[in-house]
Amino acid sequence: MTLYTIGLWFYSILASLVFGASVYETLVVHPAWSRQPPESFVGFGGASLSRMNIAAFWKPVAPLFALSGLGALALAFSAGAQAAPLIASSICAVLVVAWTLAYFRPTIERFLEKGDGNTPADRLRSEARRWIRLNWIRTAMVAVAWWGATLAALTTRG
Repeated sequence: MTLYTIGLWFYSILASLVFGASVYETLVVHPAWSRQPPESFVGFGGASLSRMNIAAFWKPVAPLFALSGLGALALAFSAGAQAAPLIASSICAVLVVAWTLAYFRPTIERFLEKGDGNTPADRLRSEARRWIRLNWIRTAMVAVAWWGATLAALTTRG
C-alpha cells in the first residue's frame, strides 16, 4: 500500500464523517434552533440538543477535512494519479471549511451565543432563513467532496 493510497483513504473516511455529521445537523440540529427566531434561539439553549458540544467535534474535524483533502491531492499529483473527482472533492472541502469560518460559524455564534438581543425579530428570521438556505448549498458541496474522495479511493490501485 502506497502513501498515496493511505492518504486517500484517510481523506475518504474524514469526508464520510463530515458528510454524515453535516446531514445530521442539517436535518436535526438546525431545525431546532431556526424554527421561529428569536424565540427558538433562546429555547434552543435549554433543549437537550444544545447540550451537545458541537464545536468540540468540528474544531479538530474541519481543519483535518480540508488539510487531508489538500494532502490527498498533493499525493495524487506526486503519484501522477490526479483525477477530476479528487480535484473537485479537494476544492469543495477547502471551500466548505473557508466558508464555514468566514460566514457560518460567526453567524451562528451571533444567533445562539450572543442572542443578538437588539436586532429586530423580522431581520433575525430573514437572516436565519438565509443561513439555512446557504447551508443546503454547503451540504451539497460536502456531498461532492465525499463523492469525489470515495470514488478516488475506490478506484485507486495500490
